Amino acid sequence: MSRNLSFKLKTPKGTQDYYFDYMEKRSYIENKMRTNFELWGFKEIRTPTFEYFDSLATGTGQELQESMFRFKDKGGRQLALRAEMTSPIARVVATQLRNHPLPMRMYYLAPMFRYEEPQSGRQREFWHAGIELYGSSLPDADAEVIAVFITTLNGIGLKGLGVELGHVGLFKSIVREAGLSLEEAAAIRRTIDKKDEKGLEEALKEVDVSSKMKDVFRMLPNLRGDVSVTKKILDTVENEEVKACIQNISDIVKVLKLYDLDSYVTVDLGIVRGIDYYTGAVFEGFVQSLGIAVGGGGRYDDLVAQFGGGSFPATGFAIGVDRCHLALERQGFNFPLKKKPQILVLYIDKELKGEAIKISKSLRENGLSTEMDILERKLSKGLERANKMGIPYVVILGKKEFEQGEIVVRNMEKEMQELVKIGNLISYLQGVK
Repeated sequence: MSRNLSFKLKTPKGTQDYYFDYMEKRSYIENKMRTNFELWGFKEIRTPTFEYFDSLATGTGQELQESMFRFKDKGGRQLALRAEMTSPIARVVATQLRNHPLPMRMYYLAPMFRYEEPQSGRQREFWHAGIELYGSSLPDADAEVIAVFITTLNGIGLKGLGVELGHVGLFKSIVREAGLSLEEAAAIRRTIDKKDEKGLEEALKEVDVSSKMKDVFRMLPNLRGDVSVTKKILDTVENEEVKACIQNISDIVKVLKLYDLDSYVTVDLGIVRGIDYYTGAVFEGFVQSLGIAVGGGGRYDDLVAQFGGGSFPATGFAIGVDRCHLALERQGFNFPLKKKPQILVLYIDKELKGEAIKISKSLRENGLSTEMDILERKLSKGLERANKMGIPYVVILGKKEFEQGEIVVRNMEKEMQELVKIGNLISYLQGVK
């Protein structure tokens, strides 16, 4: 096989083709997510798949920017495929929705693109489902977003969900107190976010801060549990900003308790999230069987201002649809797949083609998924196709039966058939589907 032909037959690294049963499962997941978002009052938003790089890069930070697929248009302008959805939506709010009544609730289901090394649960093209809630700085908004997150993942059938709640303001306050540069803070943040204690020690060797402050950074990845773990940081850092962050976490958990969802939440002060635009409470969701986050989010009150839109408190999340699908498969979830098509229409005599078309049309108009034979094959070949495709019922138009006002309906699973009056065909099939 020539090299050129080999490339033509493959998809690029980090992409895949999806079809048939896989896509029906994906549609099930996406429809469940969409339904839950709308039950909470969120409305759909869609932005371009590619935009100007400078716009997509706003507020995201170097790490995400370096993962973007970038290219130039014919005018030499730098474009990129979107790597996440929060920044594009902030652009829309700043430029088109500034006067919209608040709070503003939006959701999306869309493909994202990142040039990363593919691995299980991580491709270069992947789908996110998420929400953004604009217009409230109260902990009630953060709690609502987390509640939507939990109910969405529960709603698709995931088991063993846990949510880890932190606050990036805590880390930023400690960084300011320590007097670290942006580069030094970024290096430490990456190791804390990954709970890489060895990497953290290496990063701390490179900074000139007191032993006490180094101990605070060492403490962060291990401060995990119920709200009481926050006391340890309060006993160590006498800082009003830190106190405010801890109080905010406590207030969010209190509201989640009103939703009866606080049992899902673990406080984790080592969550600092890798995207720069976060300003407040942040969270990540994990499920048994996957080992990586299925989604996460947080507060980003300053992002709209970076697009010239003024102050807009906001919070939201993104869920990895592909990761949810993978987790459900690993948990052995029984997807409620429908037999499609439900019916195969065969005609034995060519003169009955027109009648077969009419009957197929009528069945579809009555909500019955119907495939009609278009190869004029023999009856045995038609039945063979129905078996291979898992089509449960075959409607057979024979000349003799049709002249008597009847049609043969064959139940493929039971290997039985019976004559049905043409006028009763729809009600008969609706009763057995």
